[in-house]
Amino acid sequence: MSYVNMRDMLLKAQAGSYAVGAFNIVDYITASAVIKAARNKRSPVIIQTSTKTVVLYGYKPIVNWVKTLADDTDIPVALHLDHCKDLDMIKKCIDAGWSSVMIDASSMPLEDNIEMTKKVVAMAKSKGVTVEGELGSIVGVEDDIFVNEQASHLADPEACVKFVELTGVDVLAPAIGTAHGIYHKEPNVNFDLLREIADKVSVPLAIHGGTGLSEEVFKKCIACGGSKINVSTEIKHMFRDSFEKYFKDNPTDYEPVKAIGYVEEQTMRRVESFMEIFGSINRI
Repeated sequence: MSYVNMRDMLLKAQAGSYAVGAFNIVDYITASAVIKAARNKRSPVIIQTSTKTVVLYGYKPIVNWVKTLADDTDIPVALHLDHCKDLDMIKKCIDAGWSSVMIDASSMPLEDNIEMTKKVVAMAKSKGVTVEGELGSIVGVEDDIFVNEQASHLADPEACVKFVELTGVDVLAPAIGTAHGIYHKEPNVNFDLLREIADKVSVPLAIHGGTGLSEEVFKKCIACGGSKINVSTEIKHMFRDSFEKYFKDNPTDYEPVKAIGYVEEQTMRRVESFMEIFGSINRI
């Protein structure tokens, strides 16, 4: 079946020294665009949803979109809940059919983060759902979670070892200097820290804050142990910018389907370019 969780695809990426893109969709058409890109490039892919997207559309519609789109292809597709602090929402996503979830308790002290993450792992494992946890605080805004530079801090390698061993998470997102949202200055990515964490823990590592990173930075992150790369803000900007461009170029056109088709095409092409950079094409 094409609808899977993240575990096997990320373990393969970890072993093969490439990364799988995790793209935050905003509606059915962006979900379709991402999966079409994966099909065109023969790449595994992760569809991510923010908590705001879940609240807007509801649990069942999103799962139905992604499962239906995945069933039309032989490409491995995971549906992942991104950055969630609400245990009730996580449980509802698991029960509704999400194949992977992220518990973000990174703002808590380490021991509290471990305990909350263990609760999510216990919820998820019996249903074959994979879990991502986070250590350190990643600067920027993600789904109304705001972390300023003063509050941000990088992950500690020894804490990462303890966290992974005690929680049983499948994926770890360590703060290494990347940021959510748009970079307003050159990102200060700590590649040595990423490499040290990758050497110390067995699970695949997720790199958050992919929008705006250069191809060189992406490839260095992958070489240092990143196996999952999140792209969210780029998809939001592509969604809006594509609509604006279409109607600017076609001011008398009131046919929504044409505009939607244009947005899907532009989003698909951009996602394909990320897959090429991440090295995930022809990895089926």
